Amino acid sequence: MKNYYILPFLFILFFGCNSSNKDEITVTWKVELNHPTDKIIHIVGNQEYLGYWNPSVVTMKKVDELHWEFTHSVEKGKLIEFKYALGDWKFQAADGNGVEKQNEEFIAPKKDTTIVTHIPQWTTGEEKKIQGQITGHVKYHKKFHYDGLIDRDIIVWLPPSYNTKKDKRYPVLYMHDGQNIIDPKTSSFGVDWQVDETVDSLIQANQLEEIIIVGSYCTQDRTDDYGDTEKGKLYRKSLAVDLKKFIDDNYRTKTDKQNTLVAGSSMGGLVSFMIAWEYPDVFKGAICMSPAFKYEEFDYINSIIKDPKKDLVLYIDNGGKQVDIVLQPGVEKMEKVLLNKGYKLNKDLFVVVDKQARHSEGDWAKRFPKAIEIFFKKQ
Repeated sequence: MKNYYILPFLFILFFGCNSSNKDEITVTWKVELNHPTDKIIHIVGNQEYLGYWNPSVVTMKKVDELHWEFTHSVEKGKLIEFKYALGDWKFQAADGNGVEKQNEEFIAPKKDTTIVTHIPQWTTGEEKKIQGQITGHVKYHKKFHYDGLIDRDIIVWLPPSYNTKKDKRYPVLYMHDGQNIIDPKTSSFGVDWQVDETVDSLIQANQLEEIIIVGSYCTQDRTDDYGDTEKGKLYRKSLAVDLKKFIDDNYRTKTDKQNTLVAGSSMGGLVSFMIAWEYPDVFKGAICMSPAFKYEEFDYINSIIKDPKKDLVLYIDNGGKQVDIVLQPGVEKMEKVLLNKGYKLNKDLFVVVDKQARHSEGDWAKRFPKAIEIFFKKQ
C-alpha cells in the first residue's frame, strides 16, 4: 500500500519494503521533464551525497529523454533539503512561469521512499528578478575585518530623522545574514526580510522608536561562525566588541545595553541567543527566529542548563513546516529551561509558534513587526 504526501510539484511515495539497514532507508529521486535537455541534471542538497550545495558534483542517471533519477541510502529521521540544477546555479529547476523553485525538504520516513518532482522548465541564466527595493537611506562598509575570520560586508540602515536631527542618538539593532535583511539585490532568493520597510512603516505610524539597523553579511563559513565552535567564539566577540565599537564610533548611537539588540534566524537565531547570553552587559536581549538550538546530534541548550538567569529579554519563535518541524523540539526544550531559570512568559520571555509558517525570509518578515515592537515600541 502506498501513502501519498503532496507538495507543489513534489510527490513523496512511501513503499512497504524496508531498507536492509534498520537505521537507513533507500530514497530514489525522480525527475519528470516537460521538454528534453541537452545538459546533465544534477541533484544538489545539504548532505555529502547530495554535493553539499555544489551544483556540479552529483549527477542523476538519464532514464530517457524526459526522465532522470538518483538513488541513495538515507538515515531515518534525517532532514533532507535539495533542489535540481544543470551543473550551474544559473540554470535551476523552475516552475511554469520560469521562476526558480525554492528548496524542497522532507524528513526521511521509516520506509523506502520515492520522490517525484515535475520540472516544467529551467531558469535561463539571466539575472534573478528582484522583488522590492531599499526603503530609506543605507550605508555600506565593505570587507569589515573580523579577527581570525573572513572579512565581510556590513550594511547600515539609518532612520528617517538621522540626517536632519544632528543631536539625536538612536538605539541599534544588530542582525546576522545582513545580505538578506534589507537589500533584495543581495538576498539569497531575490526576496529580503524587508526589515527596512517594516521599521520605516512602524516609525511613520508612531508605533516604534527610530532605530539604526546594522546587518553583518555571512560568508562561506556561516555554519562555523554562527555555531558553538572556536570560530563562533571569535564571531560573537567580534560583533559584540569590535563591530559595536565601530558603529558607536561612526554613528550617533545610544551605546547602553537597554538600547542594543541582536537578531537573526535559523543558525542566526542560535548565534543571536549565544551573543546575548555571553554579553548580557552589552545587549538588552535577542530576537531568535526559527533558532537552531537543537538538531540531529547538536544540542546547545545543555551547555547553559547550569547557568544562572541573565538580565535579558528574549523573543523566540518558530514555524510549523519543513525545517521548523525539526527545530521545534529545541524551541520547546529551551523554553522549559528558561522558565526553570525564572524567566516569565510575556514579561522577559516571549515564545511564538506559527504552525503555518515555513523556514523562509518571507515568513520571518511577517513575524518581525511584533518581535521588534517588544523591544522598541514607542511609549
